[in-house]
Amino acid sequence: MPATSKIALGGGGFCLYAPRFPRHLLSPGFADPCHVADVELPRMFVVTILHDGDELPLTATKHEFKNGVLTVEYATDIRGVKVREERYITTDDRFVSNITLDNSTKAEREMAIVLWTTTDPEGEAPIFDGDSFKLRRQLKTGDRPAVPTEIVFGSPDSKGARCLQGYFAEGDSGDPVWGETPWFDRSDLTPPRAKKPMVKPSPIIDTARVYLGVFRKCPMKAGETVTHRQEANVLFKGKGITHRPRRPDPKDENGYSAFYDKVPRFTCEDKRLERIVAHRFEAMYLLRTPGGAGNLGSPTICRANTGEHVPMASSAAAAIREARWLQDPALARGILKSFFENVKQNGMVPNRLHMAGLQGVDYEHADWGGAFEALDDIHSDRATKRAVVMEMQRYSKWLDNNRDPEGSGLTDIVNVFECGHRFSRRFSVLEDKLDKADDAPEEAFRIKGVDASVYRYRLVKFLAFVADELQEKAMQNRFIAATENIKAAIAKRLWDEKSGMFIDVDPRTRRKTGVKSAIGFLPLGTDIPNQKQIDAMIDVLGKKDEFWTPYPVPTVSVSDPSYDPLGQWKGTRRHEAWNGRTHMSINSQLMDSLAYVAERGHKKGRKLLKQLFEKTVSMCSGELEGHENASVHAHYHPETGRPSRYDGVDWSTGAFLMDNIFRVAGGFVVRFGEVQDDPVIDDMPDFKLHGVPIGNRRFNVERKNGKLKVNPD
Repeated sequence: MPATSKIALGGGGFCLYAPRFPRHLLSPGFADPCHVADVELPRMFVVTILHDGDELPLTATKHEFKNGVLTVEYATDIRGVKVREERYITTDDRFVSNITLDNSTKAEREMAIVLWTTTDPEGEAPIFDGDSFKLRRQLKTGDRPAVPTEIVFGSPDSKGARCLQGYFAEGDSGDPVWGETPWFDRSDLTPPRAKKPMVKPSPIIDTARVYLGVFRKCPMKAGETVTHRQEANVLFKGKGITHRPRRPDPKDENGYSAFYDKVPRFTCEDKRLERIVAHRFEAMYLLRTPGGAGNLGSPTICRANTGEHVPMASSAAAAIREARWLQDPALARGILKSFFENVKQNGMVPNRLHMAGLQGVDYEHADWGGAFEALDDIHSDRATKRAVVMEMQRYSKWLDNNRDPEGSGLTDIVNVFECGHRFSRRFSVLEDKLDKADDAPEEAFRIKGVDASVYRYRLVKFLAFVADELQEKAMQNRFIAATENIKAAIAKRLWDEKSGMFIDVDPRTRRKTGVKSAIGFLPLGTDIPNQKQIDAMIDVLGKKDEFWTPYPVPTVSVSDPSYDPLGQWKGTRRHEAWNGRTHMSINSQLMDSLAYVAERGHKKGRKLLKQLFEKTVSMCSGELEGHENASVHAHYHPETGRPSRYDGVDWSTGAFLMDNIFRVAGGFVVRFGEVQDDPVIDDMPDFKLHGVPIGNRRFNVERKNGKLKVNPD
């Protein structure tokens, strides 16, 4: 496995082990940072093996990642004694480390397995319960709502485990080092004297940590092999939250088989495409969450393996377009429902869905209309439409009243966070200091945004269709009128003849900002532009001195004074650089837009689509880095194609590349309840896609020697 690859563990619950920069991946236990909901813990627990009372040094000799389980084999300094670990997270949020000790020698061995962890001395004291201990905490990051959490640490597979006496100790390195623990200097492992909370010292030293553990003595006979389970069971109990998940099937504790049984099987002669599709399903498997906890009433999906391990509107629209390919529509529908079940009283759709509260949540524009329409193409369902249409209507009215109060038909962006483009001249052209905001202010400025206006147009246009299907004539007429108004406003007021593309407008001066941003091409995917405008946009997009870099498409034009392919913004490389990096979220939308014009016969648009698709595949498939591990990073160098490994985000849902692959390389589309052959590029690879869902039916789609075949599964 190449050094650039990383391993993540998840079970479809609210917990995730996917450290941005793992340091102890091959140390027993979960010694790297873990996520509990949207809160990062420095580690969950460490496992140490003792021999005759001393730590048994372990050297990882082999590791394998299969079916969502990491298996590591360790050699020891005792010939004939080996250790094997199976590590995974269950669907009911248990961090599990199964330790197997193998004594193939002819001597008896005095072994012990110790699970240990550290926590802060503040908050509720740990509770000892004989063979396990509990930690109750209000976990919190910044000003986000606290997550009421109870974690039970133990070794529950059989009798024999006992708690370790807990200790307060000052300072540690944060590494899984037994020698730093208070038990290292003691002659024996001793349990606490009674089942009661630890008494806090006075005073509590700021740098102190609480050391807690569970141990199990394992005297081993010659030739004996034993296996014991160490786990941390994460529970959520608090005001408004009582989450009681079902215990999983013992044969499929992490839900791997249950999830992948619903995944269509994709094989292709272009193995790069296979790898990317597999990676997108892996991200879906890792980042999905169940419903039934606090504000998360429906299944949904988190944005990424970072502090953004939380469902976010900014990526939900893309996630719906990928989750719709699952044979079970529950996840895709759940993503949509989750956000519109939590619409605020004024009609705003929150950007982040916190389990325990929605106070002070931010807002971000998202392509809800495009996502809803894509979902309806494959999993059309009147019940889903009825469940969300009224809240979507409320949201549409909120956009009218708060983001277009003058009724212009264009949609306002009021702070740098509302479209995710914080470090970009797109907004700093209004005021240079706008990028210094640490939080999302309610309103810092107003600008008529191309992307926000297009998203609103797609929403009201599809809602007109939904209202017609549900026979809501008054609603339908309102949305038809809104569609015509927004379409005319975008085509007239945001179009810039001189630059040949759509550009944001400053409502104070009623003039265009002059910043050529990649979002200016999004109208290509709609019926807004006329043929002259389409031709002009395609010409500008294809110019090497504008947007057609070796690995397009940079977020701003090469000719922009702020353009920096390295992600530098005012002297500092930023994780969220939007001043020239190639972002996959934008590339996904642009490929979708180019496919729209290509299927309508635009030859140059078809040519650019083919080139953009090929470059994007090269960036994400591992080809450019010389390995066979796909990874979809947030953004890439537009001239070399190198990914943003410095931000540590390997699993995210902000792009819908799998959808792009099926549309562009597959050359088919699902419309009107059937699979249609509709190529948008030449030289498509042969492929097989088994189990394509359309409603309650399944189909096998295959392209061989240029011909598409569709058969019932």
